[in-house]
Amino acid sequence: MDDWVSVVHELAGDPLVQLATKVGVRAVVRRVRRGGPGAAAHSEAGPALASTKGTENPVTMVTEDSTTGGQLAESLLQGVGNEGMRAATRLLGAHRGGYWLHRLLEQEAQLSATARKPVIDRSGRHPSVDWDVIGLLLLDSPHVFKSSSSELAVLKVAASLVSRCGVQLGTVVQVVDDRELRLILRAIGEAAYGEGG
Repeated sequence: MDDWVSVVHELAGDPLVQLATKVGVRAVVRRVRRGGPGAAAHSEAGPALASTKGTENPVTMVTEDSTTGGQLAESLLQGVGNEGMRAATRLLGAHRGGYWLHRLLEQEAQLSATARKPVIDRSGRHPSVDWDVIGLLLLDSPHVFKSSSSELAVLKVAASLVSRCGVQLGTVVQVVDDRELRLILRAIGEAAYGEGG
């Protein structure tokens, strides 16, 4: 556990983030020690349905292509200077091979029709995620994001980095696994201090 805590401290030097991390680490450790139904539900090669106290929804599978999540994130960040938007997009690119970014692109027509606005902003020289629309969908039509609770938590955290969605950290740390928590903490650092923050 000491190695885990030292990684968390390395990723986030901010005292507030460190406090939230300690609370989250304790919750994850308790869940693993108890061996509850959600303890091992979030492995990368795990099932498409995770079961954390019966709150998980079926995961919509996204067609794999040769573009990695990181590459996709960088393609959506060209010309974006806002650190929060950069951190949020990179978080989605790093999470499960770019699960959300691939999904946003593959389901762009459906999501845009629901929001009545495009989820990918193509008005500039380069396309980028329209975080206003993502926040609107999370608030008004969260059902369009059929996913596990951990996947949805990561999307909400990403939107929260650009002030488009409020999240309860206690809820987030209860549903994400340790890898997802590290990605979230890194994204918080990037939003606060810039890339490599």
